[in-house]
Amino acid sequence: MTLLDNVTKSLPARLKAARTLAGLDQTHMAQLLNVRIATISSWENGHTEPSFSQVVRWVNETGADLEWISAGVECAPRDLNPEPTD
Repeated sequence: MTLLDNVTKSLPARLKAARTLAGLDQTHMAQLLNVRIATISSWENGHTEPSFSQVVRWVNETGADLEWISAGVECAPRDLNPEPTD
């Protein structure tokens, strides 16, 4: 079983997966979002939910896709170097 096997099932699982895949621990994530470590833990354990603005900040810090984090929707990867069109 990999980290991504069950992550589409819940927001807390997707938050934790995005943070972990970004190489961030809860302490560093809390510093980046200017919240307490207990807040990060509470979000990742499903005890409370982050506000939409906090989810957007989470996405910005982890590089995760907003649709995937917020709704579990798989999105096509973005092409960071698209070929020019005529």
